[in-house]
Amino acid sequence: MDNQNNQQTNTDPCQQGNYYQQNNAYQQGNAYQQNSVYQQGSPYQQNNAYQQGNPYQQGNTYQQGNVYGGNGYGNYGGSSEPQKAPNIFQQFAFSFVPNLYDRLVKVKTGSMIGFVTLLVLLATLLSFVSVVAEFASVDMEELAAQLPEFKLTGGRLYMEEDFLYDEGNILVYMTEDIDGFTYDDADELGDEGYQDVLLVGRDRISIMQNGEYQQLDFSDLGDSFEISREWIATKLAPFIMVVLVLGYIVFFLWRVLWYFLCAAVYLLFAMLIASVMNRHVPGEALFRTAVYAKVLMFVVVTFLDLIPFVDISVPFLLRVVITTVFMGFAIAKLPDNRPTPAPMMGQGWQ
Repeated sequence: MDNQNNQQTNTDPCQQGNYYQQNNAYQQGNAYQQNSVYQQGSPYQQNNAYQQGNPYQQGNTYQQGNVYGGNGYGNYGGSSEPQKAPNIFQQFAFSFVPNLYDRLVKVKTGSMIGFVTLLVLLATLLSFVSVVAEFASVDMEELAAQLPEFKLTGGRLYMEEDFLYDEGNILVYMTEDIDGFTYDDADELGDEGYQDVLLVGRDRISIMQNGEYQQLDFSDLGDSFEISREWIATKLAPFIMVVLVLGYIVFFLWRVLWYFLCAAVYLLFAMLIASVMNRHVPGEALFRTAVYAKVLMFVVVTFLDLIPFVDISVPFLLRVVITTVFMGFAIAKLPDNRPTPAPMMGQGWQ
């Protein structure tokens, strides 16, 4: 009996599980538990663009790097490390190559000013050395022997007759009948082929050497200062050297200022060129383009002035045209700073 009861206990449906427990779909797992899309993952869970990563998670143009992604005129190419601006020597070399102006427009203001100052200083020193070399070859005693009797005292010139010395490319003219000569007078003689022109009037002396003009009023020397033919033979050389040094210092400072003033005028041409080309270039970049575009003609004119046996001068209008055309080639190669249009907003963005 006990065994029968045990067998009944082991086979009791209630212990094994009745029909609803053994075979009920809810016990085994119904369709919603076994294969429901909500259990396995709905399309929104399995393949939803927002689950997998939308363009903002994967990386859009603003995350991957667009033209403004940390570059602009400070970092061309969109690289994480900005490209270094060229140094002084590279600035000089790149200024002759319009394709490389995208590097020059990144030069800092201080570096640009330093470059122009060094360029003008070098040109001025070369001109000064050239003048001193020519002056050193002149024999002061021989020159004084050819001069008439005269005296400079009380801020004016006294002489009995006019004096003219004309030999080769040197011309010296002295007279007390004219108050003083001007730049136009000296420049006119320079156009006739004279490289060294010395014009002395009653109140002023004008000097034109290799196209460089200087003048001095006798009143600036003071009433106690006196010059005569004997003084020229013994003391003129040191005096002229002092005058040349002071004159070239003032001339150097003026050339630096004049360089940037001309660059400011060329900036107007650069803005017009950029407008015609429909290119969006910042004004700061255009000004740098004007500054470096001037280097070409500045070097050419300086070089021609230093060659003693070459009497060639570049007309001012031709220099303007060449510099403007050169700026046009450079601006055409500069990156366009036009903003990138924002992407269209659609349903996928909501």
